[in-house]
Amino acid sequence: MLRKDPESPYEPLTDEELVQNINLFFFAGHDTTASTLSYALYSIARNRDIQDKLRNDIYQKMGLSDNHKKLVVPTSEQVKNMEYLHLVIKETMRMFPPILHLGRTLGEDYLIPEDNIVIPKGTNIALSIYSVLHDPKIYPNPEKFDPERFLNAKYDVDTYMPFGGGSRMCVGINFSLVEQKVFFALLLQKFDLKIAKDNPDHEQLRISGFGLTRPTDLKINFEARF
Repeated sequence: MLRKDPESPYEPLTDEELVQNINLFFFAGHDTTASTLSYALYSIARNRDIQDKLRNDIYQKMGLSDNHKKLVVPTSEQVKNMEYLHLVIKETMRMFPPILHLGRTLGEDYLIPEDNIVIPKGTNIALSIYSVLHDPKIYPNPEKFDPERFLNAKYDVDTYMPFGGGSRMCVGINFSLVEQKVFFALLLQKFDLKIAKDNPDHEQLRISGFGLTRPTDLKINFEARF
C-alpha cells in the first residue's frame, strides 16, 4: 500500500522486516497464550476449590443451571463480566509469566539510589519479570496460587508486567485475555479437571524455554460432565 502511495511520508517495510514481523506475531501471539492456558489448567486442576468457584461464577454470569447438558458459547458482554475468571488469569500470569525478561534500552541516565550507581543512557538492560512477580515484598506468599490477591489490591505497571509495559506493551493483550476467557467458559462447562496421579507437584513442575516459557511435564485428566 505504501509503494502505491507516492505521497506517503513513510518508507515501506523491506522483505526482511516483513518476515521478522510475521515471525513475531506467530512467536509472541501463539506460544504465550498457549503457555498461559497450560499453566492455568494446571493451577485450577490442582486447586479444586478455585475450580468450583470459577465454574459457579461462569455459570452465574451465563445464566446456566448446574445440571445443564449443552455447551453454550458466551456473549461478549458475559465474558466481560466474568470477574473471577479475570482474577484467575491474572494470578496465573503472575505465577507463571510466559516471558521471563523484558529488554529495554535506557533513554536517559539512571541512578540506582541504594548503590549510588549510574547506568548510562543507551545501555541495553534486561528486567526480570519473574523476579518482580515473585517478590514477597510486593506479593505476599508469592508461591501460593491466590486469584483473590487481586480482588481489592491495585498493582501498577511497574509491579505487574506479564504483558510488558509502557509504549511497547503487548499489542495483543486484549485479544489474548478474551481468547483465554472464552476458552475456559467453554471448557469448564464440559469438563472437570483433575491432576493425574503421576503429575509432579507445583514445586517440581518443570518449565523450559529461553525468553518464552512453557511447561514440559503437565498431565491433567479431563472428565466429561455431560
